[in-house]
Amino acid sequence: MRARDEKYFEIIGKNVRHFRISRGLSQQALAVLCDKIDRSKISDIENAKEDFMMSTLLEICEGLEISLNEVIQDHGDSFYTTMSGNSSDN
Repeated sequence: MRARDEKYFEIIGKNVRHFRISRGLSQQALAVLCDKIDRSKISDIENAKEDFMMSTLLEICEGLEISLNEVIQDHGDSFYTTMSGNSSDN
């Protein structure tokens, strides 16, 4: 991943984590809802550690029942304060 793109991957990762936790899903449970995506891939995306294909992001959106716009939008820090805990697999 290019350094110039890191900010965007961080926003997407925060959003995936937020929506996953707000739906009471573990990373493994989300992986089960997504076709051909495993728990470690979800972890890497949430932690902005890996580049990914658009089809992967669309599959995650479908699993979370959210739009692509919701996952790519920067909602601001106050949006994420409703998350409970800091574990990557809440």
